[in-house]
Amino acid sequence: MSLFDLSGPETIETVPFPTDKEGLARYLHRRQPVLLSGVREALPFTRNWNYDFFRNALKSIRIQRKSADGVFHYLGFERIPMMDFNQVMETTHDGYALEPLKGRGVSDDLPPSISVSLPAFVPESGFRVSNLYIGPGKNKSLLHYDETHSLLMMLEGRKRFILFSPDQSGCMYPYSPFSLRALLENRVVDSRVDCQNPDFSQHPKLRSAQGVVGWLEEGQALFIPAGTWHFIEAEGRNVSVNYFWLQNRLSDWMQQPLLNFWIKRRAIDMLDRIRKVKHKLSPA
Repeated sequence: MSLFDLSGPETIETVPFPTDKEGLARYLHRRQPVLLSGVREALPFTRNWNYDFFRNALKSIRIQRKSADGVFHYLGFERIPMMDFNQVMETTHDGYALEPLKGRGVSDDLPPSISVSLPAFVPESGFRVSNLYIGPGKNKSLLHYDETHSLLMMLEGRKRFILFSPDQSGCMYPYSPFSLRALLENRVVDSRVDCQNPDFSQHPKLRSAQGVVGWLEEGQALFIPAGTWHFIEAEGRNVSVNYFWLQNRLSDWMQQPLLNFWIKRRAIDMLDRIRKVKHKLSPA
């Protein structure tokens, strides 16, 4: 049994990609996921974007390696030549690329041909980062949520997803905000559930969870509201680009799992301050 077997009766709505500022307003207000069709038509700069485009455009790329459990944990990264990454894609499949394209962490080597514009409904003031993801297939994430809204655009291949609304956080078994080990390992937004083999004896509340399952196809985008738990697994070779932006209301921060996130971030900030003080006090 996998996490996908926890699908409930609800299905996800599909609507045309909004081209106006208020195009996602009702989904944002309801914190409701939605599939958007017509990405390439709405965002013309993506029309030629696929693996071959990025393989030829990029000199190097930032990747992570699989952990022992076969999952990419988004913790450690290395930058390798694009030629070496292509070898990974063709042979070992032991690597998943995550390259910032706009916003935080963008490489100085990013060519002018890769220019990202924001959709009309993503506010410039709340925008955080747009990332490129490239995987060889069967790459999967942990069950987690983000404190920001997310829009994941599929440019090549397809991915299967299951989403759990924020009000199901009690069934998701997040790491405790008071676990020092979890904080040090940056398990701020992760679940302790093994998505491939859920252990219902260890996580009995998971049986009550009902998720929304679907496929993100090439040319579509998936809007994932802040605080929505999600697990995503690619089928074959895949290329996607996302946007993260902050547009939460105060009432959102007062509910789980974002309240949990706020507490964890404060704890991590405190740990960072303690480290800095210790460093200053330590003998040279």
